[in-house]
Amino acid sequence: MLDRQLASTQTLQLAGLHTLDMFYTPLEARFDRLTRLARVALSVPAAGITLFGENRVWFKSVSGWDVQELETGNSFCHLLGGAEDLLVVEDTRLDRRLRDHPLVEAAPRFRFYAGYPLRDRQHNVIGSLCVFDTKPRALGPFPMQALRDLGELAQREILVNEARDAHAQLVDKLDIARRQAMIDVLTRIWNRRAGLQFLEKAIEQASRERAALSICVLDCDHFKQINDRYGHPTGDKMLRKVAAGIVGNMRDSDLVCRLGGDEFMVIMRETDAPTARQAVSRLQDRLGEFPLRIDRSTSIPVEASAGTATLFPGQKMTASALIAIADRALLDQKAKRRSGGDTAAA
Repeated sequence: MLDRQLASTQTLQLAGLHTLDMFYTPLEARFDRLTRLARVALSVPAAGITLFGENRVWFKSVSGWDVQELETGNSFCHLLGGAEDLLVVEDTRLDRRLRDHPLVEAAPRFRFYAGYPLRDRQHNVIGSLCVFDTKPRALGPFPMQALRDLGELAQREILVNEARDAHAQLVDKLDIARRQAMIDVLTRIWNRRAGLQFLEKAIEQASRERAALSICVLDCDHFKQINDRYGHPTGDKMLRKVAAGIVGNMRDSDLVCRLGGDEFMVIMRETDAPTARQAVSRLQDRLGEFPLRIDRSTSIPVEASAGTATLFPGQKMTASALIAIADRALLDQKAKRRSGGDTAAA
């Protein structure tokens, strides 16, 4: 069966060569919104946006399933090779193509799959918007149309990628190997090395254009206690949740990185101090709206302290000096929280 699957993916592999510029790029809110909407619209436990490479399927976004990439033969992508429209498998156990598949035979034991093929400008299938369930199910006309609509939105986002902001332009200059080395494996956002490089470039650009530039340094409250009480896997889930929450609640043009441990940084171009403080305060409120669920009876509040720093138009400052100011503001907010004072982002 595996040989048949691999043979049927040759077209996908060739088409996938056109999508490599988006491989190993960090979380992006515009795609995460679509996978979250797909889960809600179809009432399924997992949804993803995939891109096809030469020998692997990479999840540009995934909600409800802890996966980043799969070998081509271990995915369902071979089903979409000749698909012209939405493809639905109501029960994988009854489908001769999937009944012996690793994702059906072993965890997560998917019993339902639906995928909408995403295409490039030459009409090649380059990926999919897909949903999964662990129970067999049928799709009515309205959920099917919702999945088509979301698939069209995902395809549009992929096609307009070249015309996006300065953030995307920076990413486009990096080859796959460099992008992969600059992404934090756990949280799928930029790592410290990338964040510092991007901050230096942002400072140079702000100086040339005499524009304001703000950053935020943020960390998880009580993170050590969470690790000690619930274990490091739960701590890792908290970090992934906070990272996704930051990406999902800041502007698409804002750069998000993990500085290390439970500390994150957001780079906000053309943003003055009041606007930055307002945005960060709103971010903290949004993070607190969705606790981390441990099991059916236990959840952990998501709380974060933050500090901001601003490079004013015409001001000269190094990246390390700007981060140091934000770090001090972060510590000030933590101290205020402990004393019960004003907790607004400094």
